[in-house]
Amino acid sequence: MKKITHILRFRLLRRLFHTEISAERTFFILTLVVGFIGGATASLLRLVIEQGSHYLGTHATFTWPTFTYAFFAVLISGFLTTRFFPSTAGSGIPGVRIALAVFNGKVALKDTVAKVITSILSLTSGLSAGREGPTVAISAGFASAIGTFLHLSRKRIKGLVAVAGAGGLAAAFNTPIAGVVFTLEEIVGDLNTKMMGSMIISSVVAVITASFIQGNQPTFIVPSYMFGDPRELIIYLLIGVIAGVAGVGWVKSVLKLRSLNAKIFKNHKLTIIMISFLVVIGLSFIDYRLLGSGHEVINDTLLSHITAWKVLLLIFTLKFIATTITYASGVSGGLFMPTLLMGATLGGLVGALGMTMFSDPVGTIGAYAIIGMGAYFVAVIRTPFTAIIMVFEMTRDYKIIIPLMIANAAAYAIATRLHRGSIYESLSEQDGIHLPSREDNEVLETLLIEEAMVKNPFCLNANLTTREVFQMFKGDIKFTGFPVLKNGNLIGMVSLSELAKAHAKDHGESLIEDIATTKIISIYPDCSLLVAFDKLKRHQIGRLPVVSRLNDKRILGVITAEDIASRFGYHIKEESKSYKIEDIDNEDIQINVNHSV
Repeated sequence: MKKITHILRFRLLRRLFHTEISAERTFFILTLVVGFIGGATASLLRLVIEQGSHYLGTHATFTWPTFTYAFFAVLISGFLTTRFFPSTAGSGIPGVRIALAVFNGKVALKDTVAKVITSILSLTSGLSAGREGPTVAISAGFASAIGTFLHLSRKRIKGLVAVAGAGGLAAAFNTPIAGVVFTLEEIVGDLNTKMMGSMIISSVVAVITASFIQGNQPTFIVPSYMFGDPRELIIYLLIGVIAGVAGVGWVKSVLKLRSLNAKIFKNHKLTIIMISFLVVIGLSFIDYRLLGSGHEVINDTLLSHITAWKVLLLIFTLKFIATTITYASGVSGGLFMPTLLMGATLGGLVGALGMTMFSDPVGTIGAYAIIGMGAYFVAVIRTPFTAIIMVFEMTRDYKIIIPLMIANAAAYAIATRLHRGSIYESLSEQDGIHLPSREDNEVLETLLIEEAMVKNPFCLNANLTTREVFQMFKGDIKFTGFPVLKNGNLIGMVSLSELAKAHAKDHGESLIEDIATTKIISIYPDCSLLVAFDKLKRHQIGRLPVVSRLNDKRILGVITAEDIASRFGYHIKEESKSYKIEDIDNEDIQINVNHSV
């Protein structure tokens, strides 16, 4: 079997890489493939889970036969997760981030297959969890397996994983743009990534595939929105404020319960899952609408079929508790749809209470529910652009944008002040896994070259000879490279090693102008330190001349990796290396060269 696999791999590699097809075209083909996989995964998970839940009755009040099936489904799912495949716990999105940050995009195929099984079992049992997170994780896992099978480079595998994740989420919600933006915001952590084009293609292919399999149905049935009264903005702002507080409250509840579970039950993780299942099922007898992901309840709220504030408060409270218990247990399942349900009912609740402040009706419950979905999503997952784009794609109504931006801005501002990081980052931190955050890169991106560069650097005149340079320094040279000026203009760079070689060859008669490198790699003072690091590494050079944007022949300073490190209060210890230059005025001169890292 192993031999057959190697033969198939060899033939496929030969067909892909040993023909006229370039690496870019190959990656484009793989983008189409993983897009199709994302769409198929989203569709099949949706069909299996929805049909299974309705057939077994786990979407409504439980009967004894339903309870028996659900109990053993959770037991098997939890057993597989806690005993053999710990990576299948939760939504799987933190796992994708870990794979990208730590394992170069590598995800074991057996873990991906296990994620399919555990997710189907747990999500058809009635637990308060969604399928969107697992869809992303499964799509990314299959993409990683394809990249590993084809022996792609680390960079290509990581790119393929991110592209597949975007396709999976796009197909799950039927929102191609939101799938791309979420992947960039949360999974990749960089909105400027070069993978955006591939992600867009993958998302489009995934949505088309999903539409072909299950029909082109919108995720939610959303009525036409009309913004007619400026007083509504007060309620929208209030929704954002309350959603920011409530969202952080939910995140902290999950973290606190996870900590409490670990303290009480220690390593008995399966016990935690089974007790959580029993508690959630018990709560469902108060109102069965807390069961499952809550897709149908969201539709009812958006269509203003649920308008009584007491009912909305009850559903929100029960869903808040049930989702906290479910997600804190570690069972395989996501939080996207439950989060949207909590947001919709909270928005409808605040809207219903807010409308009582005015003598005449202002707005509709459905409109406030839409805004609540986006605001609560931002407070929990901290992806403001995704929330705006997702709601816009689902409603396809531009008139909702301004109220949505107001509520999201308020929710994001309050949530970031009350708690640092999204639910995914917080869970990883609690588990002792420290993933790179947007703040890590922002430090380098916000600090500019002019804040760290050496101003008025020592430059060499182009008309000097190497003999004159070495005599000038009297044997003690503190730099490994120099800008070269002619008539005050920058014409090149010269390294100490180039000076030494030319001096030894021509006995010190070589002009600096003749040996300088005229192809200058420079940088501007308003660029970020991150750009400087990239140029230093990419071109394998020790220093960069800083030039004016108005005149690239005018040198303003020089920056090295040591200068950047010093800007943060660190000191790089330099190693000394000696060059012995002979035949300079019949004397041996020892030149000490301090190399910058």
